[in-house]
Order: sequence, then structure tokens, then C-alpha cells
Amino acid sequence: MKYRYTSFFPPDRTLKFIKKSIVSIEVFGPKDSKNFDALVDSGADCSLFNIQVAEVLGIDLSKARPARFTGISGQIDGYRLEKIKIKVDGLNESVEIPVCFIESPTVSLLLGQEGFFDQYRIRFEKDHDTFEITPAKK
Repeated sequence: MKYRYTSFFPPDRTLKFIKKSIVSIEVFGPKDSKNFDALVDSGADCSLFNIQVAEVLGIDLSKARPARFTGISGQIDGYRLEKIKIKVDGLNESVEIPVCFIESPTVSLLLGQEGFFDQYRIRFEKDHDTFEITPAKK
């Protein structure tokens, strides 16, 4: 399925519009599911969700494995769960991916390499203002 890049005006207003590979996903909790916008991020080793997503969906992090991440803004602690069910808008099947939940004012939902890129073929075509997500052949 092809998606269009989403344009954002940077808060510092020093640059032109920034285009990001944002896709709507449904995230499933124990009793409910909610739709969120997520950044498809080839630079992220694993998928990172803000801890508020777990709170909204009633996902229990008490048995999650503690994890530490290093990124552009330094190190941050989080909680890793091996199986969080998601469904990408426009695709038929849901999948389970490992997700690390972090408390960060700058991260909402990032779909990263481990799990997500393993199950989907991702093709970025910024010159055509589109990116494509298709299930990987197994």
C-alpha cells in the first residue's frame, strides 16, 4: 500500500516544510484498541511507543523487561514487551511486534527495524512524495 508523506512546519521556523513517513496504526490493548499516527523510522533499531500509549490502552508494564536506549538526545530508560498487536491502516492483517515504551516528550510512536521491518517491505520514494508498506514474503 502506498502512502503520502505528511508535511510539517518545523517549530523553529528556520527550515522549509519537513516531510515525514507517518502512517495510521491501530494498537491493541487487553480490552480495547485505539488509532494512532506512527513514524516509520528506518533509523530506529526497535519500535518505541510513548508510555502514555500503554496507559491509554491499559497495557500492564509491570512484567515488562527494563531496557535502556541510546539516541540522538542521549540515553533513556524504558520497558520492553515482546508482543504488541498492531494493524497498519490499509493493510488486511494485524501483526505482533516487540515494542519498547518510553517516557519522552519528543517520541510518540516510532515503528523501527526489529519486528516491523522484519514483517514488512518498506520502500521510501521521497522523490515521488510516497512510501510503500507491503507484507514481506515469508
